[in-house]
Amino acid sequence: MSQYYPQQGPLYPPEQNPESDYYDEGDYEYYEENDRDSNGSLLQSALAFFAGGCLVFLCMSFCGLLLVGLWVLDPGASISATPIPGSDKGLFFNAPAYPDESVVNEENVKLTILDVNRNAALADMPPLEDREVIIITIELVNLDEEPIDFNERNFKLVNEFEEAYEPIMGAVAGSLGRGKLPAGEGLEGRLVFVIATGELDLRLLWEPGRTTTPRYIYLQ
Repeated sequence: MSQYYPQQGPLYPPEQNPESDYYDEGDYEYYEENDRDSNGSLLQSALAFFAGGCLVFLCMSFCGLLLVGLWVLDPGASISATPIPGSDKGLFFNAPAYPDESVVNEENVKLTILDVNRNAALADMPPLEDREVIIITIELVNLDEEPIDFNERNFKLVNEFEEAYEPIMGAVAGSLGRGKLPAGEGLEGRLVFVIATGELDLRLLWEPGRTTTPRYIYLQ
């Protein structure tokens, strides 16, 4: 409901005192006190910001010292986090590495197929009906800092049904044989298999030991 002021005569509204436009001493003191409160708030904000910055700096310093300590305890930890090229290839029968790809096992040994000779002939073995000879030339490279053992028996030839053929040991000159491969060195060797004629989807299976995952490389 609207409110009306009662009329108080022809001079209504009363004339304002010009002096009321000025602040009295009380008003001045009031604003001075507000200024002090504002200064105090700014100081508190500055202190809080400084304390937060110090906390962030301390946390970052602690994390940095922790990383340095871990590196001192195990310098190779940061390096081993990056997988060696080829270490993630040929891990499964249904996902073998391609013929032109190298595989690397847990012992840091790299295997590469250099050549595949199907329908080969052996001087000491007459041709057999429904059988063919395959000679596979491979390269082994020891990427580790310690010598490793290698053996021709660590390889098999597997067909599409996962049936495995064993190698014929020492069947040709330059056979892989067995021995110890020094750190940082490589060697070439031949693997000889006698398989059923016309086998398809053949894979070279490499099983160096119980502590390593088998690797598969597709032949064709």
